[in-house]
Amino acid sequence: MTDSCTLKPSGVEGSVILNSHAAASNQHSAGSPHSGDNLPAGHDLPTGQNPPAGETLRSEADLTNWLASFTPPPFRSHRILRGGHLHTLIGAKKASTVQAIATTHQRHRIDLPDGDALVVHDNQPENWRPENGSVLMIHGICGCHSADYMIRFKRRLASSGIRTFRLDMRGCGDAGDLCQTITHAGRSEDVLTAIEFIGDLVDNASSPIGAVGVSLGGNQLLLAAGRVGNGFHERPKAWSRVGPILAIAPPLDLQACSDAMQSPKLRFYNWYFIHHLLRRASPALRQNPQYQAALEQARPKKLRQFDRIFTAPLGGFESESDYYHRSSAVNVIQDIQKPTLIVTAANDPLVPVSSFGPVRQAIESHASTSPVRLHVTAQGGHHGFLKTDRTSWADDLVASYFDAGFASS
Repeated sequence: MTDSCTLKPSGVEGSVILNSHAAASNQHSAGSPHSGDNLPAGHDLPTGQNPPAGETLRSEADLTNWLASFTPPPFRSHRILRGGHLHTLIGAKKASTVQAIATTHQRHRIDLPDGDALVVHDNQPENWRPENGSVLMIHGICGCHSADYMIRFKRRLASSGIRTFRLDMRGCGDAGDLCQTITHAGRSEDVLTAIEFIGDLVDNASSPIGAVGVSLGGNQLLLAAGRVGNGFHERPKAWSRVGPILAIAPPLDLQACSDAMQSPKLRFYNWYFIHHLLRRASPALRQNPQYQAALEQARPKKLRQFDRIFTAPLGGFESESDYYHRSSAVNVIQDIQKPTLIVTAANDPLVPVSSFGPVRQAIESHASTSPVRLHVTAQGGHHGFLKTDRTSWADDLVASYFDAGFASS
């Protein structure tokens, strides 16, 4: 699976400094339900302009214009490893042609108002300057800072001189032992807390902050941007420097994804996710009375049951349906005011391509103002995108997207 997380000794990436940062709190939001329709492979929707009022540090109009003309790198799928499941299950190789760049490594702790904490892994290339920019990276449901794709993204961006911040969400990676609750698709406030932390750490008006979210992290990122756009969340102090945004294979309609996961064909994926989510529970989480109560029930066999028994009560939701409704980024796509590229594959077995129908509708209904763009590839599975040499096209996309996006700002 491309979303597995293997913890490694922190010393492998250089010196480690644990910093603490206190965060402000935000709340959950309710959205409106949407229904999807079929979206053909290769469909690429352009954007218009929508610079938010009061932006003075960077020209979002220029950045949105750049995104409208941005051409993703070519993707030639592996000739043998075809089909959504193979792209999803077989890991990508690191590109041998990418030069390794030395980086310093610091590990920062971000304390949250409820007593939990996040951790960000800060990799700064040698000779980095604030003008080169920084990118926040947000992992998927079973991932963390050391997931293979997070390491590959960091390596590719470092080769372009870009600083990276690999986030460990609640209960994940190095944040595992620091939390009595769990991450979930609706944790938009945690994303904004991390962005504000980066803005405080790199306190330079000329230093852009990009963000990429993969799978569940992509939904969290899109939800955060939409909730800032509609006023549900206050704008973080560094919000004027944020952009562009990239979401790869986001499950932005959680109900549709949950419905898809009911299929007997996806039995393995249900087992895999539940197995890893239960295995990584920290001692602190296991002491949580709500978690203990959940353990007394029959072990869930499908993610929907897991969300009903664990995610909803631990996240403060009335039910799994309430969780899906309030946490799906599809409900706030029309509110995003930052240049944003959403990428998915037509043969993703976990995130139905039909669930992106409302995204297409939102873009088309605001064709002259929407800063959001949707790109659908025919092959790729769930953020696999294996090329002919079995490296990942997503690595090429991340590198070219932020390299060109920062250069245009």
